[in-house]
Amino acid sequence: MNGKPVKDNSKRKKKDEFPPSSILHSPSSVLRSPSSVLRSPSSVLRHRSSARGFTLLEMLVSLAIGALIIGAVMGVISESLRYRINLKEKAYIQPILESAAQVILADPAKALDGFVRLTEIQGSPEVGVFLLPVPLGEQMEGGGKFGRLCRVVLSYKSAILELSIIIPNNDQK
Repeated sequence: MNGKPVKDNSKRKKKDEFPPSSILHSPSSVLRSPSSVLRSPSSVLRHRSSARGFTLLEMLVSLAIGALIIGAVMGVISESLRYRINLKEKAYIQPILESAAQVILADPAKALDGFVRLTEIQGSPEVGVFLLPVPLGEQMEGGGKFGRLCRVVLSYKSAILELSIIIPNNDQK
């Protein structure tokens, strides 16, 4: 054409390639020292990520699992403490209710007052008494020859105790 030599662009492409295909595909590259062989970008990144430590995703997953485990353990500890407190409270309240029941069983007329004061116990706790007449067939209100049958509900603080008694007729108001 003009007499100027035409440049071969194919050689130029091979020079700009990374890594050069001649190094990757030639058998002589196996014999070279590791420092002289160029690595592919993906192998360099793989090498760096394994040397650096954990990925962000791995850290987030482990953090979530750890939080779930800690939350479960804290829930168990909380329930255990709550159960222990309830046992202590019941250990104090239950004997008071049982003492009030003994007082009412010894003298059923005291149930008509609406409360029982336990003067024998320190602090003289007052136990609430609720009477519910039990209907018995023809005799509504639980009346009979000797007295009437009643359901007694004793309450003190947050606990209750239920029992049934017959209140004699001569004690009825």
